[in-house]
Amino acid sequence: MRNITEIVINISRILLIALWGYTASMKLGNMERNLDSMHKQFFPAYVGDILAYLIPILALITVVFLFYRTKVGLWLSIGLLASFIAFIITAFADLFPGQTCACAGIFPTLGYVFHLGFNIIMLGVAVTGLILYNKQIRGEAENRYQSRQHKLFYEQHD
Repeated sequence: MRNITEIVINISRILLIALWGYTASMKLGNMERNLDSMHKQFFPAYVGDILAYLIPILALITVVFLFYRTKVGLWLSIGLLASFIAFIITAFADLFPGQTCACAGIFPTLGYVFHLGFNIIMLGVAVTGLILYNKQIRGEAENRYQSRQHKLFYEQHD
């Protein structure tokens, strides 16, 4: 069970590292397009300027944490994906005029519904990774009676 848990955690990390690495490289690599896309959104231009740099920087920070501090990286991924999902729902509901897709260019020709579905799937990947990571850290991913917590409990009270 532990090996399967580790494999799933590592697959989720790899998928998220690929997502955030690609997102950062696409946005930083074509900053003119990124700024233009941000300026077409419903928020003021100065907010677009800040987000145009902040999003790829946060994506790179998330990649670093996914490599070295998995739990923090998974939480950052969940936060970023949840905010993107909220943005897509806002755009899909047409609550504000003048929105265009500000995606990283992974699926540039596909609409909001596809982007929403993709982000929900990636959110599921991040949440699954976090749940399994927490179980692994607490020892619940192993046999209940062989877990670290139970061994410590029995050793202290023998």
